[in-house]
Amino acid sequence: MKQTVLWVLAIGMAASMMTACSGKQQGAQPAQGAGNQSSVAAVYTDDNKIPYGDRLELEGAASVEREADVQDSPYYKHPDFYNMKSSGSLTILENFKTIQQATEWTCGPTSALMVLEYYGKRGDLNEADLVKLRQNDEPGATTLRQMINIFDGLGGWEVTSTYDMENYEELPEDMILTTLKEGKPILLGWDDWGGHWLVIIGYDTMGTDTTADDVLILADPYDTTDHNQDGYLIQSFERLYYNWSNRFDPDFDRNVFLIASPKED
Repeated sequence: MKQTVLWVLAIGMAASMMTACSGKQQGAQPAQGAGNQSSVAAVYTDDNKIPYGDRLELEGAASVEREADVQDSPYYKHPDFYNMKSSGSLTILENFKTIQQATEWTCGPTSALMVLEYYGKRGDLNEADLVKLRQNDEPGATTLRQMINIFDGLGGWEVTSTYDMENYEELPEDMILTTLKEGKPILLGWDDWGGHWLVIIGYDTMGTDTTADDVLILADPYDTTDHNQDGYLIQSFERLYYNWSNRFDPDFDRNVFLIASPKED
């Protein structure tokens, strides 16, 4: 009798565990965001890239194109950001082309070049041409003021930056998403790589109210560490927002950004 009771209890416990596990699987909701839109295999192509032209000596990230790629990486996913479209919780600038910087210090001008390309204003300019507009030809980090000089030197650009903020130390959390919804990329300077410029081109709220799961899509001119040198980088919104520090700019120690768009005729 005792053995029979134990056997019945064991069967009951096993059934309960199976029910609990199957119930958890049935209750799980599919993730929102870009992953559902582009769940295809990673894209290893240069069709999305701006050509270097024949006037640049390729050093920096441009000199190691695709050397650190890992096909079918078990650690990184690479959706087709170039062809991705805004939908649901995702806001992204469509057909944003990328390029890798041709020196170790021209991330700022190269990021500006990507913005010019996005707006159809690049012509045959390259990063070296934009360096000359900084008003400082010496190799070295590009300050926010020098980035503004680039667009002022080109002429015909509306520029908003950290200089225009009433309190630059506390930027609104929704500023990035609001700007992207207006169709404008955001040039961002922070302490990545010891000081780096890149471009914010996408934002996914993941369909939730919290920002803890929010995702940024970046155009990175030094994209050598995520197993696909396509020029795109995925970054946690909160990790960037709360670590948006800056040591290379003499005027600001955090929240260095620039939004440039062509002036309306």
